[in-house]
Amino acid sequence: MNSALNTIQTDVLVIGGGFAGNFAAIKAAEQGAKVLMAVKGRAGRSGLTPWANSWFVFKDTRGATREDVLRQFALSGEHLNNVDFTELLMAESYDRYEEISAWGAVTGRSHYYQHGTVTRSIEVVNCGDAMRKKAKASGVSLLERVMITSLIKQDGRVIGATGFHMETGETYAILAKAVVMCAGPASFKPLGMGYACCAATGDGDAMAYRAGAEISGKEFTDAHPAWKMDSMNELSTEELLAKSPLRLGGGPPGAEWPAKNLNGAHLGLRIDPAFGFHQGGNPIDPAFCAGPGGKEKRPGPEQGPTGFSTIGMSNHKGEGIFPQDINGASNVTGLWGAGDGLCSMQNGAGYAGFGCSCAGSAVQGARAGKAAARFAASQKAPTASPALLQEHQEKMLAPIQRTRGYSPAWVTQLMQNTMFPYYVLYVKEKSRMEAALSQILFLQTRFSNALRVEDFHGLRLAHETQNMLLNAEMKLKAGLAREESRGTHYREDFPCRDDENWLAWIKLVEADGTMQIKKQPIPEKGRPDKNLSYREKYHSVFPGEDASRIK
Repeated sequence: MNSALNTIQTDVLVIGGGFAGNFAAIKAAEQGAKVLMAVKGRAGRSGLTPWANSWFVFKDTRGATREDVLRQFALSGEHLNNVDFTELLMAESYDRYEEISAWGAVTGRSHYYQHGTVTRSIEVVNCGDAMRKKAKASGVSLLERVMITSLIKQDGRVIGATGFHMETGETYAILAKAVVMCAGPASFKPLGMGYACCAATGDGDAMAYRAGAEISGKEFTDAHPAWKMDSMNELSTEELLAKSPLRLGGGPPGAEWPAKNLNGAHLGLRIDPAFGFHQGGNPIDPAFCAGPGGKEKRPGPEQGPTGFSTIGMSNHKGEGIFPQDINGASNVTGLWGAGDGLCSMQNGAGYAGFGCSCAGSAVQGARAGKAAARFAASQKAPTASPALLQEHQEKMLAPIQRTRGYSPAWVTQLMQNTMFPYYVLYVKEKSRMEAALSQILFLQTRFSNALRVEDFHGLRLAHETQNMLLNAEMKLKAGLAREESRGTHYREDFPCRDDENWLAWIKLVEADGTMQIKKQPIPEKGRPDKNLSYREKYHSVFPGEDASRIK
């Protein structure tokens, strides 16, 4: 194993190579900054990026007004969306669409609307390769197949990061005047036919948290369903893929015109199948199984979703670094965030509709990249002491240098056994979450720093396991803190929305070695009209909610 640490100097370091990362890198380079983009996989084809095929725009929406769209975000986000970021998406997403189209992305349908919504989407594919090509043409240096494991912090500011190549084992210290974290969302490596997020293991959130950044949005739960399939039957797999909505002209299914009347009960990803299962019934909701008009059925041995394919994720644009401004600056000098690794709360406690995620990542990435480049232009090149870099390197390589220890795969399985049951993250209750938290803290204390691997692929798994364990702690502590139900966060013991106490975002920050919880009230402009009745503000009904309100 080569123990030499390769040191690289740059103006702006972008971590992550999806929509946010590519736009951040390209815009920073266009500002004249020297930019390096470090990617765990291949730029444009990592994380969730390959799955995207919808692009939200607020332009030519066929009769939907600005007020209609803002109301949709408020209803689907249950008044917890950050209106500033919602308006930013509306103002700049079409410009980013025109740019990515000029770079080589392919447009399919120009107008379609998720059933029941007023938000226009454009079908766009081949974005990843187009962004990667543009990044290289802009002078961005690519460091691919490199896992970044920690941010370098010195004198109260972030000055770079360390990582290793997952095949060669080469280790790197990238010293930068500014860092933009675009490493995507978190998950617990769920597998299944649904939404491929198993490579998104909360790396960015973990690195930022350990560097002192505020992290938010962890109590919410992504609700993309998983589809039942026989993984040993190749024909079954081929039939599913042939009918997959993730291809040009084939979907996702959408209406040609916006909804005439918005109904909050039908907006945003919900966790209704978990309710059905919890109440002793079939968790398969027939509404999920049918295509437009209820005539088409999803393929598979048993139609419909069998669970959730994104366990460990929060809402798109609803987890990660808590922004201090509209450009994604963190509370730590020198660090920005963008995309699914920035808790912009663009969508709030739910999800507003097709294309909000990749369009939002592009908008936020472009903003963060420009801001980071402007900051870098006024900074001197950072230096780090050899002792500090050696400390980072030793910690990074510790699992491969131990002579005894535990398998990351085994510890990950124990974590999944604790977190995967629907009654932990989808139907929550204090005693169950506390029991799960006790197990997670034990896994952290006993196994997280005693992992042992034999190669560099295993080293990646070790760091991912540590990051997922931290994400599990975050999700459980945030879920315990929010004593209400809202959007994709459902507390069986607090089944109602509580506007008096919880029109607020929860922030997690490390202090004195422990995870501290802070409450950030939402701005007045995002609060619902006080003259509206409860049910006018909240159309969807949680199990036990009405009975609890009567008491």
